[in-house]
Amino acid sequence: MPMSQGSISYVRARIDSGSAPSEVDAGVIKVLCKNAIRPDACGNGTPSTSGWIAGRHLFDTDFGWEVNGFSGALLAEMRTDSVAVPPAIRRAYRAQAEEEARGGRDASRALSRADRLEARDRAEQRWMTEVGDGRWRRHAQRGVLWDLDRGVVLAPVESESAFSQFKGLFQESFGCSVVRDAAGARAAVEAAAMGLSYSLRDAALDAFVAPPARGATDNEGAPRPLTERPDPAWAAGDPLDYFGNTFLLWLWWHCECAEGLVALDGDGYSEKHAAIVAERLVDLDCAWGVTGAISLRADAPTRMPEAGRALQGGKIPRRMGFTIAVDSHQWRCTVHGDRMAVSGLALPAPYEPAKSLREAIEHRVESVLAFDRAVSAMYRAFLRQRLSPSWESQKAEISRWIAQRTLSAGGARRVPVAHRR
Repeated sequence: MPMSQGSISYVRARIDSGSAPSEVDAGVIKVLCKNAIRPDACGNGTPSTSGWIAGRHLFDTDFGWEVNGFSGALLAEMRTDSVAVPPAIRRAYRAQAEEEARGGRDASRALSRADRLEARDRAEQRWMTEVGDGRWRRHAQRGVLWDLDRGVVLAPVESESAFSQFKGLFQESFGCSVVRDAAGARAAVEAAAMGLSYSLRDAALDAFVAPPARGATDNEGAPRPLTERPDPAWAAGDPLDYFGNTFLLWLWWHCECAEGLVALDGDGYSEKHAAIVAERLVDLDCAWGVTGAISLRADAPTRMPEAGRALQGGKIPRRMGFTIAVDSHQWRCTVHGDRMAVSGLALPAPYEPAKSLREAIEHRVESVLAFDRAVSAMYRAFLRQRLSPSWESQKAEISRWIAQRTLSAGGARRVPVAHRR
């Protein structure tokens, strides 16, 4: 998460247990210093190590309020060092060890199995010694923005390995357990806060069209009957993650049928609306796992005829590009529905040029947190509607909208369509 410049990508996590600090004070700075990266911990049987850096550069461990403390938020970076000896180096060291065992490059003595094993061990010892000296490392920096007021942590840790390292470092440093806040997990938290947990327990996956006519098969190629309710493979971890895909479809419907206005719910945005425009990209996948996926790229991809046919064929959005405006703020981003991950977030420029780097970063931190609150407020508004008795009528409206979509391009610039299976 480069806070000094460029676009921003992150997934959302929340504090699940533990006593979190309420502000960035001397105790928090001390924790960062204590758990700063220790490069020498990598190697000698340890394939990777993670620790904190202040964030100005890879070797920066000079923590302090002026760098890491913001109003109600902590900004730092997780650095991960991992052993990464290039395969070509391993092969070369082993070849040199085998040459030495033969008695030279031109020697023709055949090596026994024991000789080859000994050569392999010598080669491994050689590059492991170099790893211990600081060579053959891969470095990764990941910005971490902790909203202390809301107990939310934003960080680009979408892969399982990155999230596991992030979770371990967070637990070791602050004694707090963090969990992914994907669409399903967030739905459970929000439903409990709104007193709608009973409705969530009874919720089923939505089908806005009939199942595809084309039959499905299982892993062994045998026919598999399709039910009226979709069962997307991508929601295997948490079936409620499908709510995030329905959320994207709901936003798409608002773009075309409600002038792009979405009422916001909570997080300081009560009685306000967000203005949204779907643009640049939309990725759709078959909710029944039958007809594959499609990716559309255009100025207005949701208005392309291929988008209408995809919806009518049982596909549902996995990822969409948006421009979102609330009050005087406007952001461009891509949202991955079921994971509720954000990528390519472009922040609005300040009204006046920043007078210092600190001031510029403050503006970007505030903008990222405001954006996350706005998206959360839209998702909460969707959940309140989705879990209310009136959802069936709104679902019927969305189904009619899908069925009645025209097959004209709607003025969108056509581009090649990439199909995936």
